[in-house]
Amino acid sequence: MPDENEPSSNQELNSWKEIASHLERGVRTVQRWESELGLPVRRTGRGKRGAVYALVSELDLWRVTSGAVVGKELGPGSERAAGSAVEESRRLMTNIQSMVQSVSMTTVRQRQQAQALQKRLDEMRRRLRKTG
Repeated sequence: MPDENEPSSNQELNSWKEIASHLERGVRTVQRWESELGLPVRRTGRGKRGAVYALVSELDLWRVTSGAVVGKELGPGSERAAGSAVEESRRLMTNIQSMVQSVSMTTVRQRQQAQALQKRLDEMRRRLRKTG
């Protein structure tokens, strides 16, 4: 028999407090997760201060797929762990972007060098044909 206090998967949570309670975190944490990690929260009004709601099924899917650290079994400091994971992801993305730019610049340089070598080879072949 289902627990009456347990939300059904298609239930709507109609406030930050209800959403935070479902995720077993504070209101500020889930608001930060919305802005930084894409927590699926919808707004009924306009602007950032409008009323919010979320579907339990979407929150549960997000919890499983987002990589965010969420759950009762986590001890103190787990919110910091999630925050440091976001910081680490940003640092890694910056490194990746730097590497992509470096590879792109190297590729352009190599193409230019290959074209210059091809011109030299063509010139050498023309000279050999003239002498041979």
